[in-house]
Order: sequence, then structure tokens, then C-alpha cells
Amino acid sequence: MGISLKQAFIFVPQDKNWLPKILIGGLLLFFPAFAFIFPGIYRMLFNPVNYYWITLFALLTLTCLLAVSGYFFKVVHNRIVHERGKLPSWKFFTYFIHIGLKSYIGGFIFSIPFIILFAILAFLAPLSITEESIPYIATGVVLHIIYTALYIMLALNFSLDFKIQSFLNIKKAYSLIKHNIINYIILVCYCVLVSVCMMILAILLINGQILGLLLPFVSFYICLVFSDLFAQFGVNMGKEIYKEANCYS
Repeated sequence: MGISLKQAFIFVPQDKNWLPKILIGGLLLFFPAFAFIFPGIYRMLFNPVNYYWITLFALLTLTCLLAVSGYFFKVVHNRIVHERGKLPSWKFFTYFIHIGLKSYIGGFIFSIPFIILFAILAFLAPLSITEESIPYIATGVVLHIIYTALYIMLALNFSLDFKIQSFLNIKKAYSLIKHNIINYIILVCYCVLVSVCMMILAILLINGQILGLLLPFVSFYICLVFSDLFAQFGVNMGKEIYKEANCYS
């Protein structure tokens, strides 16, 4: 079975409670922008600099981002393991934070070699864009493509069992896709295409001033589009059975 981009966009409204779930996810992504939208909060944090409130705000922002990341992986998990399960309820908020923290730790450890390589490229590359910088830019693009392809593969692996080491087990992750390479290439291409479209839409919304307030909610919807793209590939990527006591639907 192939991967349908249309299905990824329309699966969310198929959940009868999809709108409240989107609103909650959007509000979590909206929270980090509070300080820059409401002058009173900005003054409380930065005029003068209040390290206590800044630290508290940063921790709350991190908590929101962890919850969104955990929710994303739980959606992927449910739709693969529980036969296209519904969108989870947000009442399991702490559980999503726990999954999100694991995903951040695993993803960061995996990213360390690439961070070092990008840092070396940035150090060696000319400061201005000239003919001499073209090889560095091309190398950076290739590295980014490799990183994206590996990250998606390992993220799929992580979504099955929520173990940090699943982000580092390249051998096992590759075993999930090796019999379906064509569809995996399609998955990666779709993810890149959706990312580019989201970037263009974000620029349009931000330039639309008040419409920029819709960006967090649109971003969360797109996050769920990615989750279904992952799941469409995942339901066909292996025969191993993963069990979990509660679907949290």
C-alpha cells in the first residue's frame, strides 16, 4: 500500500473530538509567543531582566514543547500499533511530557555527530556567499538530507516502544524499512514537501499580522499530518507485534 498525502491531511477531522484537541495543541505552541505578543508579560520578563520569571517561563515553554512532541509520537504509535487509533485525549498530559522528554533526549544524542559536522562546516566556510562557499553549502545540504532520512527512520523506531535507545539503534530501525525502501523515499519526500509548504504558509501568516495568531494552530495540525504520514508507512513496515495496555484514545 502506498502513502497518501491527501489522507494525511483529512484524517484529523475524522476524529469526532478533533477540534478541541487541535485547540489545546495550538495553545501549547502559542504559549512560547506570549512574551512577545503581550507587552505586560514582556516588561515583566525583560524590563528589567528578571531571571526568576525568565527561568519559569522557559521551563513552562519547554514543558509545552515536550507535551506536543510526546503527543505526536503517541498519535503515530496509536495509529500503527492500535490499528489507526484515534487522536489521544489531552488528559494524559504528564504521559505526553514523559514521552516527549525521551524523544528530545534520544533525538539530541543522535544529532550530536551532525551538530559537530555542521559546526566544523560553519567554522571553515567563508563568511560571505561566494563561489568558494558553494562546496560548503552543497556539503551542508547533503548532510541535512542524510540527517532527515536517518531521523525519520529512527523516529519511526522510537514511536513503537518509546525507548530512548530506539533513537540510537540504526540497525533495528533500518530493518523496519529495508523491505519498503521506495515507500520510505516517498515518505521522506512528502515530509520535505510539507515542511516547505508550511514554511511558505508561515511567512504568509506572519506577514498577515493578526493572521499570525493562527500559526500555532496550523503548525499543530501540520504536526498531525506528519504523524499520519509516519503511520501510513508504519503499518506496513514490519511484522513484529508491539503491545500496550492502554491506547489512551
